[in-house]
Amino acid sequence: MTPRHLLTPLLSLALMTGGLTFTAASLAPTTAHADSNLTGAGMQGQQRPDFTLHDLEGESRHISEWDERVVLLNFWATWCPPCVREMPLFVDMQEEYEEQGLTIVAVAIDEHQAVSDFLDTYGVNFPVLIGEDDAMDVASEYGNRFGSLPYSVLLDRDGKVRYIHAGELKRDTLEREMKPLL
Repeated sequence: MTPRHLLTPLLSLALMTGGLTFTAASLAPTTAHADSNLTGAGMQGQQRPDFTLHDLEGESRHISEWDERVVLLNFWATWCPPCVREMPLFVDMQEEYEEQGLTIVAVAIDEHQAVSDFLDTYGVNFPVLIGEDDAMDVASEYGNRFGSLPYSVLLDRDGKVRYIHAGELKRDTLEREMKPLL
């Protein structure tokens, strides 16, 4: 097993034992407006990186499928408590703003079975893509240098990065950043 393959089990173990808090997310600035590249600040206004990952059915999905929509790209994992807390908000937001042009795309940095079981429980109503190392690589391309979870990137209808948030995203923050783009 390569060191990169050890990341998910080690993070899971640390979370279960209380040995890890989300310090990387809490130490990093929470928006792309900050004067730092800790969470992809230099990406604001840049064209989104292209990527392809598989969905739960094993179909390849490309980020360009959601061109001309406002996209909230959320990197998460089933074993991440703040990620789990965000899901009901995202389900509500997708339902409320879908007709105005919002699509939430969740990128699970997790195993297929864990994601499938999770989604059955939470009634997720938006696309979910899965990848372990590949999803971490995509998150890194979107400015997540420290592997913070959750990690959210808001894209405008032209595919430009407009907002980046490391850590749990709250409704008021998401609406403040998202509404002008709709």
